[in-house]
Amino acid sequence: MSSFRKIIFVTLFLTSACGYSPLYTDQNFDKIAGKISIQEPDNQNDFIFYSHLTDRFGKSNGEYTLTYAITTSKKDSGSNFDGTVHRVEISGSVAFSLRNTESGVELLSDKERMHLSYSNFGSTAAVLNAERTTNKQLMVLLADEVADRISLIVVEKDS
Repeated sequence: MSSFRKIIFVTLFLTSACGYSPLYTDQNFDKIAGKISIQEPDNQNDFIFYSHLTDRFGKSNGEYTLTYAITTSKKDSGSNFDGTVHRVEISGSVAFSLRNTESGVELLSDKERMHLSYSNFGSTAAVLNAERTTNKQLMVLLADEVADRISLIVVEKDS
């Protein structure tokens, strides 16, 4: 049994010293900041998405261009025995593409999907506020997913 423990400890030690480095360091942030030009927003969802990405990457006419298309849909997800809906699910997806601005070469093209839900129970003001807040949270989460994917590509490319 003690030799098994030694093997486990040696394996853990060797894998912890494998050379991985954290993505969000000052050094990597300097590689990313100011390098990504983000498509201008057209509607409220685009604006929330765009604002969150510019907070992460900064606003610039950089080396890379990010284009995106956001789609959302709502559906009733929880109902009572009499058919009264108590939960509404908002599904969102963003198709995005990262290209080199000069050459036009596509570095990354993918789609992220996510869904959140909110309670449809209460006053009209409470339900509208819950819908607005959930929609905003969905856009922020989608922006975070896209930003993480882009950060990995840009840091890897510049290394």
